[in-house]
Amino acid sequence: MTTNPYIGSSLDNLLEEDGILDEVEAIALKRVLAWQISQAMQERGLTKTEMAQQMHTVCRMR
Repeated sequence: MTTNPYIGSSLDNLLEEDGILDEVEAIALKRVLAWQISQAMQERGLTKTEMAQQMHTVCRMR
């Protein structure tokens, strides 16, 4: 393997040095989960209200 002088450390290393790696990973995970839920709702033709009802959560408008 050759060493390229123009390649630096990885993004993970940079984020870890800045002390925000865990926070960035948590945000990314939440976004992926939200996208997956959105896709599942779309496949099943569910609205947010219908999804909330199926999850037995309370949705109150103020």
